[in-house]
Amino acid sequence: MPANGPSMLLPSKYREIAILCRKRQDCGTNSSTMALPLENLRVVEVASFLAAPSAAALMADMGAEVIKVEPPDGDTFRGNRTHLHKGRSINYVFEVDNRGKQSIALDLNKSKAQDVVHQLIGTADVFVTNLTSDRTAKYSLDYQTLKKVKPDIVYGHLVGYSGSGPEAERPGFDSTAFWARSGVMSLMGEMGGPAVQSRPGQGDHPTGINLLAGILAALRLRDQTGMAQKAEVSLLRTGLWTIATDMQQALNLPGHTPKQFDRASHALLIRSAYETKDGRWIMLTMHNVPRYWPSLCKALDRDDWASDPRFNSNATMLEHGPEIVEELQNEFRSRDLEHWAQALDRTGCIWAAAASLEEVAQDPLLESQGAIQTLQDTDGNDYRIISTPFSIEGSDVRPKRRAPLVGEHNHQILKAAGYSDTEIADLAASGIFTE
Repeated sequence: MPANGPSMLLPSKYREIAILCRKRQDCGTNSSTMALPLENLRVVEVASFLAAPSAAALMADMGAEVIKVEPPDGDTFRGNRTHLHKGRSINYVFEVDNRGKQSIALDLNKSKAQDVVHQLIGTADVFVTNLTSDRTAKYSLDYQTLKKVKPDIVYGHLVGYSGSGPEAERPGFDSTAFWARSGVMSLMGEMGGPAVQSRPGQGDHPTGINLLAGILAALRLRDQTGMAQKAEVSLLRTGLWTIATDMQQALNLPGHTPKQFDRASHALLIRSAYETKDGRWIMLTMHNVPRYWPSLCKALDRDDWASDPRFNSNATMLEHGPEIVEELQNEFRSRDLEHWAQALDRTGCIWAAAASLEEVAQDPLLESQGAIQTLQDTDGNDYRIISTPFSIEGSDVRPKRRAPLVGEHNHQILKAAGYSDTEIADLAASGIFTE
């Protein structure tokens, strides 16, 4: 494995184990003998983009039957990030949040289509949506209506800002509600630097996990009470939760509100990133400076620093912060990543190399954990996909099959819902879906 390859991202004592596990053909248990935690659970989803669909996808990973209701031209996100690969157009990003689902394409502007969705919800356990409150009312998919359709339905509602009140109808994406409005954006980057943009979906997937947690808790309440339950999650509150460590100070310590990082701050001297000779970056995270400073000095072969009066107390470190950061950076730029990986491991420092996405895609540790799986597209070609972000002992929790085509399961879903062939033909003739 080359020095800048994925094995260098692991502390040395774990690399050999991870590589051996990667080579094993028997890692894991036969999925046919494993439990499906959400088997026999039926989910109806009327949602688009990433956050809400991701929660439903994770339920599919755990064995739930998930029916995705989308417009005749499909979820809006189907048209984003589409690439031509192996002679066909495919949206690999869409696959992440829609794997394992069935699709029925309906024009919800038509009352007959709304009737069909009500018929599906009548046999479902969970309804998932990210429609704003005015649109759920427009399509007769609001909580009060669906409680009448299915008195024990669990209603999972993902919103940008709020499900009620003056901002209930305010549209929001993760970049606006999660990233900017919540305060996350104000803390990113270094002090004095420009505003930092979020990565696509960076707030969507944490919000989807929160929605999943809310739905599972609501299911338990439903099972205990026999009554409908509603779980509401917002991008805004998820953003707030991700910076709870900082926000808790802002709430209670006026005048001590956290700001962007300053590398010259004493607290960050060995909790910061440094560039190596070969252009790689090493992230150090050692919160206990008095304990770890001697170890870092040893790794850098600078034992003289351990007794240097500039560095021998918290007060002097703070006083000489910019100078220390500069000297640390000079030392790290003197050797390649491979050298520092071995030196930092040897002295017990806590560190990680900043990995590129190409390296992460080949990381043997992630593969050994089942974090990346392989599915087949509509032509039978293999493609890789990020797996469920958790495991349950003895259970088959992973993506099972590709995302559906638009309306791929129209007839199958309608037949299962009790519609006859004649009724299905009449529905098609009414224009609520396209044959």
